[in-house]
Amino acid sequence: MGRGFRDRDYLQTQDGLFFTVIGNLHPQERVLAYLKYLPHPRGRWGRPGKRYRRSMRYYCASNVMKAVEFLSRRYPEYVFHSEPFNFMLSAVPVEKITRHYQPEERLRQLHVAAGLDELERKAVELASILSEQSGVPFERLGVTGSVLVDLHSVKFSDIDLVVYGRNQSRRVKEALLSFYEGTGIGVERLRGRRLSRWCREQSTVHPFSMKEAKALYQARKWNKGVFKDTIFSVHPTKVEEEVSGQYGDELYKPCGIVEAKARVVDSEDSYFLPATYLVDNVRPQRISRLGSVERVVSFEGLYADVAENGEEIAVRGKLEDVLDASGRLKYRRILVGSPEAHGTDYVKAAVSKP
Repeated sequence: MGRGFRDRDYLQTQDGLFFTVIGNLHPQERVLAYLKYLPHPRGRWGRPGKRYRRSMRYYCASNVMKAVEFLSRRYPEYVFHSEPFNFMLSAVPVEKITRHYQPEERLRQLHVAAGLDELERKAVELASILSEQSGVPFERLGVTGSVLVDLHSVKFSDIDLVVYGRNQSRRVKEALLSFYEGTGIGVERLRGRRLSRWCREQSTVHPFSMKEAKALYQARKWNKGVFKDTIFSVHPTKVEEEVSGQYGDELYKPCGIVEAKARVVDSEDSYFLPATYLVDNVRPQRISRLGSVERVVSFEGLYADVAENGEEIAVRGKLEDVLDASGRLKYRRILVGSPEAHGTDYVKAAVSKP
């Protein structure tokens, strides 16, 4: 029996569209995913005789919602109203899927294939190094992004790897941090113009200054670097046994945009999307009451694994009552990455202050 749809899988549809899967929980007969590539005669990505363009230049919640608006005009069958989240989302109907791309399967194929191009060889080599140095089995790694769907360019595409599982993600993180100390194997942090470009991109789509972005990268963004002159990223993803519940088990009732400070008490699930921080000592900054907020949750990849246990964070996001299926209040959370915030929400730890 095959596995389910996981975060960072890709889907190809009958309309020739490529979607990136979001998370591991999905509604019946649909898969939550955002539009990534669509056919375009002058697109930079592609295969012989078929070119594609990206649906968004930078990935962030506000740009995902713009892609949802595009789909609602051109391909409305890929948009639906999510009752649990209480807003419109892009989700691929299962009957529209022509191919389900799985990162671990693609990496396995590349590992044994002949005639790889330079980018494919580097992806396999980097995955092999991470596996050897971290002790994570090679089959718990995968390759996503343009290499997964064979739309990449050796001239400008990055390497996007996936690591499956909480413990495996922690071990890969430790290996990368040791590499950054200098091992001579070609794995380095972003520096110079590449770091400046990354900081500029973050400050363009998030409420961060260039200085804040640089401080955050240098202190916490372990999963993005350079391997033999090619930028790479590593994306932790949960496997099925690490995911509890089903889509629709919880309902989210919006209670307005809030700002608060809080202390992180458990960051174990902050590696993944959605990144989840259990918090206490939550203090409102601009309103008199927040209620009992227990979690800060982010769908923005920038805010994954940016705060550790015991650290103070500043948060702006959508306050939500989290209800069970019967409508009973379970807890409150602050969501970062909602349509209502229009890109003004954030999670900032001490490392990201100017």
